Amino acid sequence: MGRILLFFIGAGLLEIFVFIEVGSAIGAWSTIALIMLTAIIGISLVRIQGLQTLMDAQEKINRGETPAREMVSGMMLALSGVLLLLPGFVTDFAGVLLLLPPVRTALAERFLSRAHVRGDKGHTFTAEYYYHSETRVNDENDKKGVTFEGEAERKDDK
Repeated sequence: MGRILLFFIGAGLLEIFVFIEVGSAIGAWSTIALIMLTAIIGISLVRIQGLQTLMDAQEKINRGETPAREMVSGMMLALSGVLLLLPGFVTDFAGVLLLLPPVRTALAERFLSRAHVRGDKGHTFTAEYYYHSETRVNDENDKKGVTFEGEAERKDDK
């Protein structure tokens, strides 16, 4: 917990330092405009790459594969979007790094090598059922009641 707190304090101080340096070099309004421009361009790139990642994941699902790499890449793209929306040059730099496919791929591979990913397609059941139908004659608007009775067993527990 202490390391995370130190990281956020250090990142905040670094961001303030960079703001002061850039602001004194190009002026306050130019600095604000530059921050706005990086947010707009970054979010546009996140949207485009996010749609591509979604299509890649759908393709893997259609082939019956687990889209683990695409899911991790999508989470990194979401983080990239947040970093690009936060005002600051350091966060923008980190967001742009996460937009680069080679960086995202390397980070995803590292994450997935440490994670346990399994593609479970569910359980197999076998069952018998019996169909019972009752007609109610009390009201014309009543529909037939349907009851399914039966037994089931899980095949993968044997």
